Amino acid sequence: MGLAVVSGGGSGIGRASALRLAADGHRVIVVGRRAEALERTCATAPTGAVIPFAADLSTPEGAEAVAARVAEEGKPLDAVVAAAGGRGPYGSPDDSVTEIARVWQAAFDLNVLTAVLFVEALVPALARPGGAVVLFSSLGVWRPSGIGSYAGAKGALHGFVASLAKRLGPDGITANTIAPGYVPDTEFFGEGGVDPSFHEQLVGETTLGRAGTSAEIASLVSWLVNGNGFTTGQVISANGGAGLLR
Repeated sequence: MGLAVVSGGGSGIGRASALRLAADGHRVIVVGRRAEALERTCATAPTGAVIPFAADLSTPEGAEAVAARVAEEGKPLDAVVAAAGGRGPYGSPDDSVTEIARVWQAAFDLNVLTAVLFVEALVPALARPGGAVVLFSSLGVWRPSGIGSYAGAKGALHGFVASLAKRLGPDGITANTIAPGYVPDTEFFGEGGVDPSFHEQLVGETTLGRAGTSAEIASLVSWLVNGNGFTTGQVISANGGAGLLR
């Protein structure tokens, strides 16, 4: 197999996706802003299977630096997995318009620009045919938690993946978005996790009666990269039944 590049590879779903793709036989470059977190991911993989590269993907310079690093590998680029993102700052109903602008811009930079610039910088290097782009949305797009800026930013990726699928389909490249539900072993829910009562509420909303894991989401990434050839332009939900028909 060739090369895969995973953003947000220092923790949670990004880390699990990188390790799963390495286990599948890909050489993986993990990208993020925190070099120490990327090193921890690499330390849990076979020597040389996962390579760290620190960059700020909310900037064109960061995305271009990743593209230059990929070119150094001299391998076919099989997959671009854009797992970077997060909640960003919280807003309040009493915020001024200036503060609302700050909160929404932060969510856009963190969840949209980090995906769009990363993917667009690497599209020219994707294998044709057979390349895959995987983005990450959230069940929160349909079931907002009150963080409108986060839901809005993740929703923007739905339109982006549809345009990618239409543009890249003639080259045999697939583009899809995964929308996870409650997966507590991620930084989204904070270092200490959520309040036990809120945990029970979120688990109770599923039909399976349990939370998901980053490894389970990574298995879907693996299929989209390695086993899929005909599914593209889709938002694929993995939410344990918390959002039926979503």
